[in-house]
Amino acid sequence: MAVGQPREWSNNNGEKMQSTELTLAIPFVTRNGEERNDMLMGEMSFGNPDFLKVLQSTCDAHEKCEFQVGFYLSDWNGKKIQNIKVHNLTKLMM
Repeated sequence: MAVGQPREWSNNNGEKMQSTELTLAIPFVTRNGEERNDMLMGEMSFGNPDFLKVLQSTCDAHEKCEFQVGFYLSDWNGKKIQNIKVHNLTKLMM
């Protein structure tokens, strides 16, 4: 997992939020027994600025996490754009 540059914005209630781009490696095993990764590039929003530090340290340590993703299609000037949002990212408890 890799973390991009955060950006700041305000939600409808005026609360300060941040978003960052995430690159996620999803491991899988091929039919031939080879280990590979699918790469997803998504965005995650959060309200606590300290969360970014924890997220970065989790990435640097290559810790496995559990998360949900949402795929959204939008139409922009006749082009279909796919967005991926990452939700509920948590470290696995082992």
